[in-house]
Amino acid sequence: MQNNLDLELKSIQIQNERLLRELAEVHKMLEKPEQQPMYAKEYYTIEDCAGMKGGAALNTYKTNRFLLPGCGNPKFSVFIAGRLAFPREEVMKWLKVSDADYLEYAKECGVTAIPEKYVRLSQKARQKEEIAV
Repeated sequence: MQNNLDLELKSIQIQNERLLRELAEVHKMLEKPEQQPMYAKEYYTIEDCAGMKGGAALNTYKTNRFLLPGCGNPKFSVFIAGRLAFPREEVMKWLKVSDADYLEYAKECGVTAIPEKYVRLSQKARQKEEIAV
């Protein structure tokens, strides 16, 4: 009877030691998680851009190229697999532009013909900014 108890105790001790080792490994993994590389896209489609910028419906971005990165200037876009796409650098710059600053952004992109509707929207946004300041 004593031998059976001793064997059971030894078995429990061995199981506890295994669990402690496994927990120590888990603890190490939690303390120092592996750095997984984050790869950003090189090019973004209209759908990607609309999702990141928000503020308007996807269909609005699709029908008004002036609202897209580069303000519709073809030198700021490419076609990949037949779909219009924009380089990451231009998209990141475009994401920071508000309506109030959109006319300056369009000029930076080399766009000279600005739709009247967007001139009014930009002026309205500037007036709101001036009132808020």
